[in-house]
Amino acid sequence: MISKANWKTWVILGAAVALFVTSGGLLMASNMGFKINTSLKNNFALGAAPTGDNWRCLPWNNPNTTFTNFCNTFTAQGAAKANVTIATINSSTGATTSAACSIGSGTAINPTSGVRIRIGGTGACPGATCSPSNVVIVGSSNETALFPTIIGGFALGAAPKGDNWICPPYHTTWTKASDVCTTFGLGAGTTITRIESNTGASSTLTCPSIGVNFSLVIGESIRIRKVPAGNVAPVAPPHF
Repeated sequence: MISKANWKTWVILGAAVALFVTSGGLLMASNMGFKINTSLKNNFALGAAPTGDNWRCLPWNNPNTTFTNFCNTFTAQGAAKANVTIATINSSTGATTSAACSIGSGTAINPTSGVRIRIGGTGACPGATCSPSNVVIVGSSNETALFPTIIGGFALGAAPKGDNWICPPYHTTWTKASDVCTTFGLGAGTTITRIESNTGASSTLTCPSIGVNFSLVIGESIRIRKVPAGNVAPVAPPHF
């Protein structure tokens, strides 16, 4: 199970050695390399969404540069990819790009934006038609990358246009949803949401301080809906 702990719970072992979150399986080396074993909800059914919508994040520098690369990660780890579908959303247009891993796609993945993983079936892994319940993701930091543009003017009837699924870097200093409001300068009317894939339940904070000021989870994407008009230009992430 992915750790629900924030970065303040980590133990720093030294500048030249690693940091390790024992409960979450996230290993971070001194050169900001990452390895995380993240849990996934399978048995996806469209009528039950967003239950089974696993919104995950890749490290900002990683080998999974395309849908096919990421799909092949499952097979490389002894889990069949036949039941896996991955998707990304273009927040400026609302267009969803999706690919079944049994087919693959050369579509590029922007690691600063979220990736949705849907897994059908419940077959045990390994097996030809198994449904993986976890995946190991590796990568490292990219100190020059910026967050994507945050698209404003969200209207519920136009969703998923304006659904900004962003990925905090794995070594972020953010701990709470309110930190996101502060970094992007998001005022009243903007919501920050985390979706629990196992249940479909959502936790939402309305900037700056209304609702649930939930803790961010390493390796999970969060959704920003900026109702006020106007976009927020790319900014550098706060990190260790």
